[in-house]
This record gives sequence, structure tokens and C-alpha cells, in this order.
Amino acid sequence: MTTIKEIAKLANVSAATVSNVLNGKGGAGEAKTKQIKDLAAKLHYTPNTLAKNLKQKRSKTIGIITEDLTVFNTPDIVDGIDAYCESNGFDIIIGNMRLFKKYNNNFTDTEKHKKLLDEVVSSMAAKQVEGIIYIGYHCREIVYLPNIKSIPLVYAYCFPSDHSIPSVIYDDEQAAYDMTCLMIRSGHTQIGVLCGPFSSFHTQERLRGFQKSLFENGILYDNRLTVFGDWERKTGYQLGGRLITYGVTAIFCLNDTMASGIYDYCADHSLTVGEDISLAGFDNKEICLAFRPQLTTIAPPLYEIGQKSAQIIIDEINGNGLDKGKIHIKMPCHIIERGSIKNLRNNRCLQESAKFK
Repeated sequence: MTTIKEIAKLANVSAATVSNVLNGKGGAGEAKTKQIKDLAAKLHYTPNTLAKNLKQKRSKTIGIITEDLTVFNTPDIVDGIDAYCESNGFDIIIGNMRLFKKYNNNFTDTEKHKKLLDEVVSSMAAKQVEGIIYIGYHCREIVYLPNIKSIPLVYAYCFPSDHSIPSVIYDDEQAAYDMTCLMIRSGHTQIGVLCGPFSSFHTQERLRGFQKSLFENGILYDNRLTVFGDWERKTGYQLGGRLITYGVTAIFCLNDTMASGIYDYCADHSLTVGEDISLAGFDNKEICLAFRPQLTTIAPPLYEIGQKSAQIIIDEINGNGLDKGKIHIKMPCHIIERGSIKNLRNNRCLQESAKFK
């Protein structure tokens, strides 16, 4: 690797002059400046940012701790963090705990989780990161907090029990409210909702939004039309089929994977999604595009959560903390409309018109 001293020797100037020129601080005439820059380009000189940062007593590095890097929500959040850090002159390092791969869903605040988290945090502190962003596998309250009071911390896709620590999640309740309103505007009043586990934060928030929409639109909530599953495709088949036998015209499935099971049920029972039964999902996974018709769903702002988390941590590093009223942020989701929800109002209008012909 070419060094500043080597360029200085070839240009017959001091290392300080080369450093000043390459850092845009001047220090040489026009001809000498051009010579130094040409030599740096020709010799493929790359600045030693680590040495520079250490000299300034800064690492300019953000640590990212992921509960599991392979889970669908995590890569886009990491990408958002990386993009924001890159545009603001920060590097990232990733510590992947691989919790889901190791323990499936049985890991929250266990002794193994605490021990592993402490190890990852200690490793990042040793690398002199200036801040840490912790990304949850699924949204929930994190009870165990590492002892890193000297390093700023932000939680993404989860939230800490210590409410003084910033967190960034998305607004499950509002997203579910908006999707239910879309179904109601399309003429549906008998709407089933296929939830995840009852204890899930996502389930509770989305079910609240669903019920709020029914109430505000004057539709009586029928608890028979609310069923609880486990987020899996097989459950979607079984429970979706049950809702269809209850006579619903539409099903709001609280994740896309269970919605795929309803497509399977319809295929096996000569029913057509978007005609015989309307269907909506949540997550905007790639599988939505594989169905015919494609699945209307809710896209969570994963990349934006990453961007916002990085903004908060860098602002805090630079001495610009959040207002107390803005420390816990819920990002808005948006609906991706495709062909799986039938507009019954249009159909009724056509039927009414036919009576007068």
C-alpha cells in the first residue's frame, strides 16, 4: 500500500505538504498540487482512515447488533443504516447473534441471550464504536439491557424497557386500520382477521387497528371472525378455511405467509381469490407477486427504520440528542394495492343498473 511518505519523496516535498494537499487544505502551488494528486492517483493511494480517526480520537464507526441477520426484516434495516452512515462519513461493523437459527422463538431475555449480547457488546466496545444500533428479530419490549452507558444506543424494530433509550419501529395499529378501511370502502362488512400468536406485539397492535376501523365505520365486531395462528402457511390454510365457512367476504391476514395458505385452500376448494373471497396480507414479501391475483399487502418501512436509527445515533454522537417527546418513533407503513380485494360496491352498482335495463 502506497504511503504519504512515498508520495512525498517522489514529489520532493514533506509528508505534511502531501497530507494537506490530499485533504484539501492547500499548502502547495498549483503545479505541485497537481503533481501530488497525479502521483496519488497513479500509485492508487488510499487514505488510512483508521489512523486518521485514531489521531482525532474517533473511530467514526457504528456497531450494528442483529438478533438474526437472515430474518426477512433485518437486511433492509441494515441497508438503511449503512446508506445513512456512508453518506455521513461513518463505517459500520456487524455483530450477528443468530438467535433465531440457534433457538427459534425461544430466546427472549434468556440467560443465553444475555450472555451472548454482553459478549457482542464487549467486542464492539473493544473496537471503539461510537454508537450501537440493536435490531430485533420481531418487535417486542427488550427487558435485558447491556451495561454500556458510555456508548449511545438505539433500538430498531423493537423497544427497550428503559424508556430513556431511543427506539424506532413502525406503526402496526395505523397500518391495520388503513387496510381495514380499504376493505370497508370496497363494500366488505363481513371481514375475518387471521392473527399471529395472541401474545405477539404485532398481533395486539394490528388487531387494535382492525377493531378501531370497524367501530368508526359502524360495523359490529364479531369475535368469531378473529382467529389466532402462528404466522405459518399451514395455519393459514386451516384457519383461513374456517373463516371462509363462516361466510366472510374478506380476510385480513396479519402476515403474507399465512395468506399464502389461504391461496392454497382456495385452490383446493375451487375458489378464486379476488372474486369469491377478498384477501389482504402484511409484510410485502416477494411471495405476494407469485400469486394470481397478486396479493394486496402492507409494506413496512424497513429501510426507513434503518435510516432513522442511523440518523438518531449519529446526531447523538455529534451532540444533537432527541427531544423527550420524539424519543420513541413509529414510522408509517403504506399499502400496496394489487388484485386480491374485490370491490363489491362496483358490483352492486352494476346489479342495480341491470334492473332498469
